[in-house]
Amino acid sequence: MPRMDEETTRDEGNRILYDRFTLTIFTSICQHVSNKQDAEDLLVEVFLAAFSNEALSSLPAERQLAWLRSIARNKVVDHYRHIALLHLLPLEQALEIEDTALSPEQYTEQQESYERLYLALEHLSPLQRELIGLRYRNGLRFADIAVVLGKPEGTVRQLFVRTLRQLRTIYDQLERGEQR
Repeated sequence: MPRMDEETTRDEGNRILYDRFTLTIFTSICQHVSNKQDAEDLLVEVFLAAFSNEALSSLPAERQLAWLRSIARNKVVDHYRHIALLHLLPLEQALEIEDTALSPEQYTEQQESYERLYLALEHLSPLQRELIGLRYRNGLRFADIAVVLGKPEGTVRQLFVRTLRQLRTIYDQLERGEQR
């Protein structure tokens, strides 16, 4: 039963706090924001913060008001920071921005191309696949690849050119529907 009394006391304290300072805090917030809805939202945020601060009820009324005004000021600042993060464009400018997202057809074509590429890669030797991976996946230069493979750089370059030609041939065959 003591828990119920404690909650009732806290709820009553919150109600008194709200009734005592709502108009003052709301007026203060309205002086800093441009519309009533934003002011009401900020007022709710201020009192939610107040209700979660158990020490606030033990302060004198003047200190409670000072604390609420401080929280309200911070909420207004946060509100304007959030608005500043939103970059709104005029409709004319928004229409000029190019949509780079792929259409469903383009996405499907891209996926099919990737599948053909992976199939073509499977037809290469392990050394050729490793060479392609070191160059494109790992971004290594030919000199670094030569060290990894233990081959002269000129040999690696030649092998790379031949591998790309072979990969292109296999890919084209798969694209035309010819099976290897």
